[in-house]
Amino acid sequence: MKILFLTESLGLRSGGIAVATLHLAITLANQYKDHNHVIISQIQSYEDKIENDFEIPPNLKIIRLPKFGFRTYPITWQLLKEIEAHKPDILYLKGLWRQTSWSAFRWKKRNKDKILIISPAGMLEPRARKVKKIYKDLSFFFIEKKLMEKCDAVHAISDIEYKTLKGLDLQIKKIIHIPEGIPTTEFSSDYKEIKYRNSPRKLLFISRLDPIKGLDILIESLSNVDLKEWECEIIGSGSPDYISELERLIDKHNLKSKVKLKDACYGKKKITAFKEASAFILPSYSEGFGIAIAEAMRWGLPVITTTSTPWQAIKSKRLGWYVSPTVNSLSTAIEELVDTSPEELTLMGERCREYISKRNDWNDIAEQMKIKLDNM
Repeated sequence: MKILFLTESLGLRSGGIAVATLHLAITLANQYKDHNHVIISQIQSYEDKIENDFEIPPNLKIIRLPKFGFRTYPITWQLLKEIEAHKPDILYLKGLWRQTSWSAFRWKKRNKDKILIISPAGMLEPRARKVKKIYKDLSFFFIEKKLMEKCDAVHAISDIEYKTLKGLDLQIKKIIHIPEGIPTTEFSSDYKEIKYRNSPRKLLFISRLDPIKGLDILIESLSNVDLKEWECEIIGSGSPDYISELERLIDKHNLKSKVKLKDACYGKKKITAFKEASAFILPSYSEGFGIAIAEAMRWGLPVITTTSTPWQAIKSKRLGWYVSPTVNSLSTAIEELVDTSPEELTLMGERCREYISKRNDWNDIAEQMKIKLDNM
């Protein structure tokens, strides 16, 4: 079973989609060891090698193709030709709204006996579709709608996405409902109590710096709370204009001493950021999965996130705070976090680790996916 993974971007700055694509490709390559597999993406304007932070199996090859044209819709001339040259049994597309969608659709038309799986990765959520709405509406009408109805299965990565897909006026043949996962690396727990005794305690945000992540309401919420010995560390990459806007908001609310805005970090530096944090926050307006939440839980961090993410278990399992994406709700959650004792935060973090280890291990996710693929 030869699998080709197709995604528009596989760069360090591409966030959860790149990470999820790599994790799934690595674990499925280990499941199907008798075949060589490949990931195809476009070369980014910045040079990075996200795969340097992963152990790539010998039967998985990564190919990046040159692109040109507008930033909104870059083109790679050889994309379809490159896909067909590898003669995959399965084409797995991660993400929408790019040339990769059109190429996947054309490949399926030419290879009716082969399997095409689409993972929208949260890009069909109502809030996400409002960003560049006209462009996405046109793209959906001319490409994505046909793609979704032509493919053999659509991969929903959360309950929220599953419900969204079921609610679309589309003739989808099959929906595979399997969550994203996180690495199986065992983390040391000897730092837990120390990080709650240290001052300042860090509330960590680590993700793309993008308006949909709710950083505007995060900064305003922080200005409403007496943070005491806490500070907030915002780590990620984004457009220069948006980063300038965040800096303006931090300055407007007189939070320079309490809110640190830092460049994106990867590998060992990212691990250090999680290890030094005391809690995690992702105040998104829309999230297909939120892999950073799973990572934070694995590091034993209590989580604050919004009801626009598929993490209802945070409330039901007492893993943190699960609130509406509003300033008032976030302010209340942050205030309660600040007033929670180190002992209770430690217990909350232990519950996070226990919960996530039983549900989102990538090896288990890959095994579930393999069962689905073998039965298609």
